Amino acid sequence: MIDNPRERLAETRLILICETIDPERLEEALRGGVQMVEILDNGAGDQQVLATAASLRPVCERHGVPLLLNNRPHLVEQAGADGVHIDLQGEALAQARALIGPDRILGTSAHDPAEVDAAQTLGVDYISVGPVHATPTRPDRPAAGHGLVTYASRHCRLPFFAIGGIEPHNAGAVAAAGAQRIGVVRAITQASDPERSAQVLRAEIEAPADFLERYRARTEAQNAAARARLLPLAPGERPWPLKLAAGLAATAGIANLVAFMAGATVNGSRLSGGEIAAFTLIALVLAVGMWQRSAAAVLTFMAVLAVIVVLFSLFLIEASNLLGVLVPLLFIGCGGYVFWKLIRILGRIQAPRQSGTSR
Repeated sequence: MIDNPRERLAETRLILICETIDPERLEEALRGGVQMVEILDNGAGDQQVLATAASLRPVCERHGVPLLLNNRPHLVEQAGADGVHIDLQGEALAQARALIGPDRILGTSAHDPAEVDAAQTLGVDYISVGPVHATPTRPDRPAAGHGLVTYASRHCRLPFFAIGGIEPHNAGAVAAAGAQRIGVVRAITQASDPERSAQVLRAEIEAPADFLERYRARTEAQNAAARARLLPLAPGERPWPLKLAAGLAATAGIANLVAFMAGATVNGSRLSGGEIAAFTLIALVLAVGMWQRSAAAVLTFMAVLAVIVVLFSLFLIEASNLLGVLVPLLFIGCGGYVFWKLIRILGRIQAPRQSGTSR
């Protein structure tokens, strides 16, 4: 066991998670920048875990790097390990802390925002957040994406490691999403040059990110998370805002045609038949398109609605009596509310059908 392993977490940026690794390759990885090693629980017996720890511990101690076990708190003392990672939250963490003592590292996993929040109350030293991408290491876990990394960067008070399918080519995007620490498996264990791979991973996670690139990545992550929560419209489903919008468009088109035929005038003169026909046709096409759940029709109607809200805002500025204030406010309030509701409807129209995924 190294001195003060818990104090190393503040400066740790790269953790290697592996079932086993040749000590010489581990040496290369540590030279490249790996700062913590976790022996993955692969269903091996206790004696095999102890044998793996015995072969890796001298290399880790030589570099002053903490060595952790996975889900085997009862072996930590015997293995001379510096801590343990418990995959599941709950009573197992309290039991693990009692077994390993207060000076060793205790970590846990979080796979969604609720687990990130819960983990911070469980007396752990760090959290693994993910999997960011699908990974064969945990085939039963669906990819959480960059959105979970962004959430943890904004709400997690503890050190957290983004894990799951992270490679040298995508580590920069994970960093841009908010991660300051990452955990990898195959990116080093299967690398032709473990030292070089570790160097690249460290460089990607520690490089100062361009502000605009970081903002873009976080925005995309938030948008992806929002889209993931949207349920696509069921066949034949037409929410009330969509029906209302289609009805308003059809009513506007028909009402203008009826008014024209009744001889209505604007500022003392009649509009031409061509203008009325064009307006009526556009309004009815929009109504039919929205009824058929066309994203283009909904988007066009929203643009028209926005113009109407702007116009009535101008009328409000010029209002000279109470009625002149109330009418624009009514149109602005109702129009804005329908516009806001249609944003979600548009997202549901465009949302892809969800299919099962696995980690």
